[in-house]
Amino acid sequence: MNQPWHEMSALALGREIGAGVIDPVDLCTHFLERIKNAGNDTSIYLKVLPERARAEAEAARDRARSGLWRGPLDGVPVSWKDLFDTAGDTTTAASPILRQRKPAATDAEVVRRATRAGLVCLGKTNLTELAFSGLGINPATGTPVNPFDDEHARAPGGSSSGAAISVVRGLAAAAVGSDTGGSVRIPAAWNRLVGLKTTNGLLPTEGMLPLAPSLDSIGTITRDVADANAMLAVLRESKPVDLTGASLRQRRLVIAEGALWRDLDPSVEETVRVAIGKLAAAGADVVMEPVDEFAEAVALVGSHGPYVAVEGYAVWRDTIEADAKRVYRHVRDRFRAAKNISSYDAGRLRLGMAEIARNLDSRMVGCDAMLSPTVAISAPVLAPLVDEPERYIKANLKALLNTTLGNVLGLTALTVPCGKDDKGLPVGLMLMTRANQEAALLRLGIAAERALEGGQGGRQDD
Repeated sequence: MNQPWHEMSALALGREIGAGVIDPVDLCTHFLERIKNAGNDTSIYLKVLPERARAEAEAARDRARSGLWRGPLDGVPVSWKDLFDTAGDTTTAASPILRQRKPAATDAEVVRRATRAGLVCLGKTNLTELAFSGLGINPATGTPVNPFDDEHARAPGGSSSGAAISVVRGLAAAAVGSDTGGSVRIPAAWNRLVGLKTTNGLLPTEGMLPLAPSLDSIGTITRDVADANAMLAVLRESKPVDLTGASLRQRRLVIAEGALWRDLDPSVEETVRVAIGKLAAAGADVVMEPVDEFAEAVALVGSHGPYVAVEGYAVWRDTIEADAKRVYRHVRDRFRAAKNISSYDAGRLRLGMAEIARNLDSRMVGCDAMLSPTVAISAPVLAPLVDEPERYIKANLKALLNTTLGNVLGLTALTVPCGKDDKGLPVGLMLMTRANQEAALLRLGIAAERALEGGQGGRQDD
């Protein structure tokens, strides 16, 4: 195959390994060399693990040669967000206040599962400090730059910033991150990638540093939907969803009028509406409906306080306040927004959001997915955000609004690339479904991907 290895999908690499065309050790070396040639940029990888990667690649080569290949991703190199423990390494969540933690004794459960399936661990990627921002800015470890603007340094999206940049720059074939309020979907959308947010609790979080446990989910960032499907199967220790014959025909897709479509960058909105037109042309039944639950969730937060911060501050308060000056001010201030929230307000948030989520779940019966822009804005220029607190806060709120609603209302979501805005920056289309509907969402996602690429929604794929 003439395509460079770092531009191939994870499944394509796996097929070539299985066919004996690619040696896993050569493939691992290729990615490690690319990481080295990038200057071992710690704004992307906080820690590269070459010894582990080579050992795992050698084991994959031995299996391939002896006919003991473990599956479609055996020997494929991937990156891990530095929230996941890898045995012998310190997990820091990219925060100076956690650098003195003891090294992990064992791998996180999902890392263990991936290793058992034969995936090669290249290293740990950077993120927004303590995973609490949608922009991806981290002064302590450096901010990886969005590669889609040669003139201005733009935000990568967060919090899984290094994860997305590792894939889009060809420094990993796929990446594993977390999503508590959009941390997989935002950077995927801003970097022309596919981001899958799984249902909270679908994948085990043992060995993963939390942000807000009742909202945290593990997700993947990949080049396409088929790779997302394969990665999810590995992390679940299950068979991949059968994507054969996936189609948009007669699928009911709802444009959820209201909160998800407010205060959008006009060019982002236009790009997404054009993309939705392509889904309709491929046979989808696209309807516009008011969905009051999203506005109710926004109003509830407005009345009683920031939902994620309430739980996040309960998790991290003592650690943050013990060394608060070392925490990035914008992250620290976001946590502290919950400092004076009463037990009544915290309770109303939890109970009220659960009620709204139940109502939304009932509304979505018979709806295959709700559609919206993944992010209301395209990737903003970095410099003003770093220097001007008000612009940081405004941009962060806009980045997180659409995606966070999926977390607090218990939905499953997927972002797929759907075009570029008037600045030439990538835009994502988000599809949200009911909890635990990952299989249906992935089939819908691959059909949408094909339609957006110019086909008619009937992709036959891995």
